[in-house]
Amino acid sequence: MSSQISQKSTQVVGLKVAKTLELFEHENVKEYFTSLYKDKVIHAISVDYPETGDNFKTKIADRHTYTHGFVSAIHEAYNLHQHLRLKPDDVWLTIAQGVSQHINLNAEKFRSYFVEHEEKKLIKVYAGDVLYLNEKDHLEGDWPEIVHRLENATSENIEKMDLPKTLECDFSTSTSAAKTASRVILLDALKQYFDYKIFFRCGIPKVTLEGSLEDWVHLQEKVVNLRNFGLDLDFWLDRLEPVIWKLVATYRGEIAEEFWSKVFLKMGGGSGMPPYWTGWITAFFPYDKQSKKITTNSMATTSVPDGRVNVPFDTDIGLYLSFSAGFLGARQELVGSGDDAEVYVSPLIGWFVVDRDKNEKNNSN
Repeated sequence: MSSQISQKSTQVVGLKVAKTLELFEHENVKEYFTSLYKDKVIHAISVDYPETGDNFKTKIADRHTYTHGFVSAIHEAYNLHQHLRLKPDDVWLTIAQGVSQHINLNAEKFRSYFVEHEEKKLIKVYAGDVLYLNEKDHLEGDWPEIVHRLENATSENIEKMDLPKTLECDFSTSTSAAKTASRVILLDALKQYFDYKIFFRCGIPKVTLEGSLEDWVHLQEKVVNLRNFGLDLDFWLDRLEPVIWKLVATYRGEIAEEFWSKVFLKMGGGSGMPPYWTGWITAFFPYDKQSKKITTNSMATTSVPDGRVNVPFDTDIGLYLSFSAGFLGARQELVGSGDDAEVYVSPLIGWFVVDRDKNEKNNSN
C-alpha cells in the first residue's frame, strides 16, 4: 500500500460550531517517552511521519486529556472546535486493540479458535542480521523487520483463523509505522498462547571435517611449525593455535558446543563506526582488509580480508596478466531427501588467470 494519502473527503459537520486556533505546547515524541520511561532504555521509536521535513509532525501536545491518542484527538477537536483529521488506520488500530483485549480476557475460551497446543509455545526469530548493540548498549537496526518476522512465525502456528490478515492495517493510508503497530497488536492478541524471543547467536547444527585424523593433526603441526620461522607471528598464532586445537578435538568427537556457538557474534559499532564481529572466526586473520594488525578476536564487518591473492606477471608476447587464487566463494549442496535432507555449506577453492592493466606494478620479483 502507498504511504501517501492520495484521496480524502472533507465535510462540514457542524455549521453552528465556530472554529478556534488555540494551540497547546508540543513536545518531541522521543523526548516525551524518554522522560516517561526515565529509568529504562527506549531502543527505538517510530511515528507516522518522517523525522525530516516538518518536524512539528513528530511532536505531540503536552496536554494529554487521555492516554489514548485517538480519544484525545477527538476530544480536543470537539472541545476546542477544531478540524478533526482521521485515517482508516486510526479507527482500525483502535478496533484491533479492542479485539486483542477481548481475546486476552477470554484466552482459554478461544484457545481452540487459534491454536491446538496447551500452555504457551515459544516463538523465536533471528535478529543478528538486522539488529546490533551500539556503544551505549542500545539495540539499533530494523525493528519493523523483527516485528514482521515475529508475526510471520506466529502466523505459521495459528491453526484455524486468519487473524494476522484481519488485524493488519492494509489501507492506502497505511504507513510503515501503522503496519508495524498493527502487527504488534497481533502479537499482543496471542500472547496468552505464545512467548516471544529474538536471538542473536546463530549456530552450526552439524559439521563434517573432511580428510583423515592424520590430516588434521598434520595441519596442527604445520601451524605450530610457523613459530620456527622467526617471522614474529606470535601475535597471530597465540589466537590461532587454540582454534586449530578445537578443530582437531572436534574431529575426535570431543564436542564443545560453546566453542561452535561462538564462531560469530555481531556487535554494534556506534559513533559512525561499522558493526564488528567477535568470535574465533577472526583468529584466522593476522591483518584486516586495511592491513591493520589484529590482536584480539574482533574485526569490523567491513574489514574482512579478500579471500583471494593476486600475483601479476608479464609475458614476452605482449600480454600482462595476473594469477588470482584462493577462495572464490561459498557453495550450498542439498543432500538427501525428506526428513533426512540437509544443506551442506562449504568454501570453494579455485584460481583463475586474468588480464591486468599494463601500467599495474608487477610485484612478482
